[in-house]
Amino acid sequence: MDWTDVLFLLTLLLYAVASVALLAGYIGRSGRAKGLAAGISLAAFGLHTLLLAVTAAAGWNMVVRSLYLLPLSWAFVGIGLVMWLWQKTTVLLLFIPPVAFILLMVAQLLDARGVTVAAAMTGPVFALHLVSIFAGLGLMSVAAGAAVIFLWQQKKLKMKIRLAGLRGDLPSMAALDRINSLATLVGFPFYTLGVICGFAWARLAWGSIFSGDPKELISLIVWALCALLFHQRQALGWQGRKPALMALGIFAASLFSLLVVNFLLPTRHAFQFTF
Repeated sequence: MDWTDVLFLLTLLLYAVASVALLAGYIGRSGRAKGLAAGISLAAFGLHTLLLAVTAAAGWNMVVRSLYLLPLSWAFVGIGLVMWLWQKTTVLLLFIPPVAFILLMVAQLLDARGVTVAAAMTGPVFALHLVSIFAGLGLMSVAAGAAVIFLWQQKKLKMKIRLAGLRGDLPSMAALDRINSLATLVGFPFYTLGVICGFAWARLAWGSIFSGDPKELISLIVWALCALLFHQRQALGWQGRKPALMALGIFAASLFSLLVVNFLLPTRHAFQFTF
């Protein structure tokens, strides 16, 4: 075990502690516990940033070994923290540290030391493709997190169950809907740029913009869902349940792309393991 492994484990530990502290803060309605959780989350993100920088400095293959989960989780946490500071609500932290912990644990458990990817998956266009896609997915994940709490509160209100304890300490449904709207407003352009760069890179690397690859198909489906949500939000003023459900659908499709397409379907984007 070298010092980068220690840094990885410390980052993982801080995300776990932040998750527990924030949950305890909401259950106990303790502002001190929430503040502590927020501070620990920021410290974990600092270590995460250092870990990503060190990993990237060691070469692209080291980033690939994390199955891109290291930069993806970093983008998710960074965007979530920005949204938290912007909206002044710690409710987003209910999702950020736990999701980061899970993504890093998956990368650790898979231990992809023998993973290889296509040699073409390098270069500035591909890098911009990844950065934009990760930013878009991070923002849409924030929208999905707000949607979960929104739908849960809506269900409780329809059942006429009084929101007390943990439920009573959550932000209003209007605030959650606003978070969903802002995340969609910013996330869709990022995801669009990522898709455009992806097809441009495919043209440079493989000679064709579109080949019917499963990864290309699911990316277009996710983009179409994002475009529909963006349009309905901005043009028709959608609010409430419908955009919340659509945000969850986008998040589910993104998970399918990351966990099913990349590992189980025949695609040029697949990870290949050697043992």
